[in-house]
Amino acid sequence: MHHAAIRNFGGNVEFQPQRYVSPGSEQDILQLLASRPHQLRVAGSRHSWSPLIQTDGILLLLDRLADVKVVHAAGRTVVKAQGGCPIWKVLEALNEHGLTLPSVGLIAAQTVAGAISTGTHGSGRSSLSHYVQEVRLACYQEDGSTPRIVTIAAGPELQAARCSLGCLGVIVEVTFSTIPQYHVREQLLPVDSLEQALDQESAWPLQQFFLIPHLWKIYTQRRCSATAGNRLLADLYRLYWFVCMDLGLHLLVLAAARFLGTRRAVHTLFRRILPWCIFSRHAVTDRSDRQLVMKHDLFRHLEEELFVRRRHLPEALQIVEQVLRLADDRLHTLDPHVRKRLAEADLLGRLERLGGTWTHHYPICIRRVAPDDTLISMSAGGLDDWYSVSLITYTEPREPFLEVAGFLARALSRLCEARPHWGKWFPWQDAECVPRHPGMAEFRRLAKRYDPQGVFSNTFVRQLLETHP
Repeated sequence: MHHAAIRNFGGNVEFQPQRYVSPGSEQDILQLLASRPHQLRVAGSRHSWSPLIQTDGILLLLDRLADVKVVHAAGRTVVKAQGGCPIWKVLEALNEHGLTLPSVGLIAAQTVAGAISTGTHGSGRSSLSHYVQEVRLACYQEDGSTPRIVTIAAGPELQAARCSLGCLGVIVEVTFSTIPQYHVREQLLPVDSLEQALDQESAWPLQQFFLIPHLWKIYTQRRCSATAGNRLLADLYRLYWFVCMDLGLHLLVLAAARFLGTRRAVHTLFRRILPWCIFSRHAVTDRSDRQLVMKHDLFRHLEEELFVRRRHLPEALQIVEQVLRLADDRLHTLDPHVRKRLAEADLLGRLERLGGTWTHHYPICIRRVAPDDTLISMSAGGLDDWYSVSLITYTEPREPFLEVAGFLARALSRLCEARPHWGKWFPWQDAECVPRHPGMAEFRRLAKRYDPQGVFSNTFVRQLLETHP
């Protein structure tokens, strides 16, 4: 029996599973695995832009497995959340105990299983996956037919389960470490250069910053831990941010890029209107779980996010800016250094075909992510900080954006060792753009142990695992 087609949040992934299953217990999942389905994928909030959940077999929905509990034991406090529990529910439960998660992403509507499986991250700390202490997993024994529930709490197995792309099994429960609830002081200010933005990190370690297209200026959203401030001012700031940024900016973007659809309208928005909308006179302090999230999911969009190490960030942003300038204006003269580097990578011919085809219409967000103790998250391995560079479109058709985004994925992969975000759009059919991870061989071995028959795989993850050297 076939069911209606399912679409992801961005509308770029659509498929028809053989059937949906919404289990109410771990036992229900084990019974389903015992039936030996040919393919089974798990869906959370469907916020990912990559085809991770796509299947022509069974699509498992974890909406009935969404409980959360705070546990005090052995001198520490952890939070245990079932796989279908949304992050906002975890944060609310922790706040009642004066606690919070060490790291959160921009979107609190994501489910726990989906968030860790794709390496969801904020800014200034490691990804959420890094803080996973235990994972309860429904998987198979090594005979490939006998289902089991295992608790993974240490070693390479935990490193794999912390960011697994759904390849090991069904995540039924996750245990996170916690920290005391804290407040974040925030101020949105322009800076003169990337170097100045990076120099601020010691004083504002939680900051993220934005490269504004067509103005080509950096605005920093400076953030640091602080004592509680004026609650009325914080509430007013939240209202300002919701009205002017979460709603206002996005409506202006839609008006300029989608409804008017002209270069002139987009240029006017970013060069003349946006600077007047930015509230930068005062720093405002609010509780962390209010300050660090956004209503980024109010309007459907598509996002590419590429990770580069700190040492590659200046060149990566220079390439992004120059490519977007040329895509907007085919008469733009490339910076000599960028032209030389793209020529070395044999990419100039392809870039010239993009001239005048795309006017970028959204701020480019840059966030610092500390290294993760995982095998294959985007910031796994090494001691260097990573920086994510996000490019977003709100227009359709999307082909012009995808051409430019695909070019940038290849260019930054060749020249800056970039790793695309597993949960965002990237040209995964292009083997060159598949991220290189030192832990991938170990991850493949463990995926084979927990899923010998490849039941939890799909075309997307198989190509990622098989393409990786």
